[in-house]
Amino acid sequence: GGFASAAMNDPTVQQHLKETAVQQAQQGFSVARESAAVAVSELRKYVQEGPAGISILCFAGGIITTIVGALGLLNVMYGLTSPFQYVLNAYLTLFGLVTFLLEADIEALRSMRVLGKLAPFVERYQGDIFDRARVLTELRGRGFFYVFIGSLAITQCLFCLLFCVGVWNLLMGVLCLLMSFGINPADHMHVRRTPPGQIPLYEPSGAGGM
Repeated sequence: GGFASAAMNDPTVQQHLKETAVQQAQQGFSVARESAAVAVSELRKYVQEGPAGISILCFAGGIITTIVGALGLLNVMYGLTSPFQYVLNAYLTLFGLVTFLLEADIEALRSMRVLGKLAPFVERYQGDIFDRARVLTELRGRGFFYVFIGSLAITQCLFCLLFCVGVWNLLMGVLCLLMSFGINPADHMHVRRTPPGQIPLYEPSGAGGM
């Protein structure tokens, strides 16, 4: 014990530990930065496709929203201790299902071996939503709908599942609204030149001249 204590008090050992910690932090930051760059790159690919690409992203968001909301509903005791939160999970489950029906590609669904059996039901309920909520058939209407869902979820906690669901829905809502006005965010981004072997980073098009 005395030897370990003496070693920890040694300035050389302390300096080595400090340098090791800095290196680990830099490596962690590098990995996080590369992961973020990959995520932005993949997101941009879908955004470039316009409303069709955004629909795929919204469809994925609908599935995630439904799952997170349903997980909250499974905890019945949670409804007694936090009834407001429980009701919120019920709304998120419902809104997630509506999103799933709105964005579902019936033809693609039919081609799936297992989920293809659900295609007739999805098509029927999708038609009901289009008839009863025509505003959701428009890109702008969906944008406001997703912004509403996101604002409900994001205010409940910080850096939790609901927060992530809220951020995603807000992002989808903003993208839908921008595209409804003829603005595609992917057109305002360009690839920053990086050395070979590195992941390209995206930046606003106006930043290239700075």
